[in-house]
Amino acid sequence: MGFRSVAVSVSLSLLLLGTGLGCDKDKSEEQKKTTVVFDSPGSPWDSGATAPSLSKNAALPTAAKVKLIVLADKRCTERPCDPGPALRKVTGSLPGLEVVRHDWSEDECKKVFDREGLKVLPALLFEETIKKHPGYSTISPFLEATPKGKLHQLQIRTDFDPRAEICDNGKDDTGNDLVDCKDPGCKGHVACREEIPGRLDVFVMSQCPYGVKALDSMSDVLDAFDRKIDFRVHFIATAKGKGFKSLHGQPEVDENIRELCAIEHFGKSYAYMEYIWCRNRKIRDTNWKACTGKKGIDAGVLDKCFSGKEGQDLLGEDIKLAIELGVRASPTWLANNRHIFHGVAPEAIKQGFCKHNKGTKGCEKKLSSKSPLPDGVCN
Repeated sequence: MGFRSVAVSVSLSLLLLGTGLGCDKDKSEEQKKTTVVFDSPGSPWDSGATAPSLSKNAALPTAAKVKLIVLADKRCTERPCDPGPALRKVTGSLPGLEVVRHDWSEDECKKVFDREGLKVLPALLFEETIKKHPGYSTISPFLEATPKGKLHQLQIRTDFDPRAEICDNGKDDTGNDLVDCKDPGCKGHVACREEIPGRLDVFVMSQCPYGVKALDSMSDVLDAFDRKIDFRVHFIATAKGKGFKSLHGQPEVDENIRELCAIEHFGKSYAYMEYIWCRNRKIRDTNWKACTGKKGIDAGVLDKCFSGKEGQDLLGEDIKLAIELGVRASPTWLANNRHIFHGVAPEAIKQGFCKHNKGTKGCEKKLSSKSPLPDGVCN
């Protein structure tokens, strides 16, 4: 089930109640500082992190009775639309909550949604009595007043507008007699994009450990298809002033640009991937020139592109696609220009591609299902 995105972007780390990570499977200290992950398949919030537990402290006073109102929409089956994992984290760290759930199909859900001035779902809303709960200090940094200020809302990343057209359910959700992709609200939605058989796009952050390993896996995937698929690499970042902002800082922005320069100037037979694979071995090493010279990759060409307007323009144009599609997780794959999937290991990537390209030569090959890291994303 696809959905139309609206412009809401709140750091997923806010949801994790100070734990800093969604998953502790990656033991690298550097990665722990910079990476928010989830285990695929599943919800971005369902990551196995353990929120601070209040129940273990016997000295805490009895919890005040606090109502937590959960609003959701069962029509949306995308990962961010599932409030369950977030709810489990909250109830695990704040004992004694009275949880009340409402679905968008219920009048009460719409009533609360409008009363509080909400724009997106799901929403986890606390009454004023949350301030009397002994665990309030734990969760207060992650709460904000709703737009109309009646309740306190848990800050989570979500962008599902329940009043917008759902672009792939075969129904007119907005009452304008325009169904799915015919509705102007679905412009740019992934379900409404042209189907391009044989194409595989990936969206990454160049210093994301999961994106790094996913790109490494493309060595086996490209070989399996004799390099005859239409493979394209895109980057996840946002424009900021005259520059750009990326999750892992300016060094990642710089490497995004250099890799795009390699793609632009050394695209024949995927020669640029030799540069990327070399960089991935020591992705934070500033000596990028050590990865030039192979497959004709010229350090001077890359440096000129990176240092001038060309590199800035390449990244500025490239990130538009991820923004348009609402892609924030590295790596995210797009098969045939319209089917999103996730994966890190070669076999997972091949299967995601072959699901929509049945009969393609190479799909019959069995690739490795192993990866140095568990499936996950930086988000």
